[in-house]
Amino acid sequence: MPTFESLFKTYYPALCTFAYDFVNRHDLAEEIVQDTFMKIWEKYDDLNIQVSEKAYLYRAVQNNCLNFIKQNKNRTQYSSELLQQMESRIQLFSLPSDSPADMLETSELEQLAEKAIRKLPPQCQDVFRLSRFEQLSYPEISRHLGISVNTVKTQMTRALQRLRDELLPLLK
Repeated sequence: MPTFESLFKTYYPALCTFAYDFVNRHDLAEEIVQDTFMKIWEKYDDLNIQVSEKAYLYRAVQNNCLNFIKQNKNRTQYSSELLQQMESRIQLFSLPSDSPADMLETSELEQLAEKAIRKLPPQCQDVFRLSRFEQLSYPEISRHLGISVNTVKTQMTRALQRLRDELLPLLK
């Protein structure tokens, strides 16, 4: 079996390109390939590869890409559900009330939400506002901002994560 270093030098660039086809982000593809090589390095002396090294590496990268996609899908779904819960709570607080204290609490909650949204990076903020306030779909946002649908998804995931981190502790 060739040395670990020669495997890395021989296959790293091609594996990054291969991973990019799954995740559509160069930095993420490189991270997945690096993680794959780290796992191989940790058990390199005990490896008993029954197929070619090339086939083994490609299969390992493919599996790691698919695992990432599956985990990211679950994370995105979880974040969307939490944001919907937060929006529902904000709407509940926004119901008309006769009490000045209730009106003050509602106003404070709206200010906290707006403040958290303003802390988002500009593109992230635009995507979030178009999705949640303008009710545009991801393809519509993509066309409106001149970015890819994948970028819209990524920015929305980031927005939801940051808003969840900032607002959820306040709503408990």
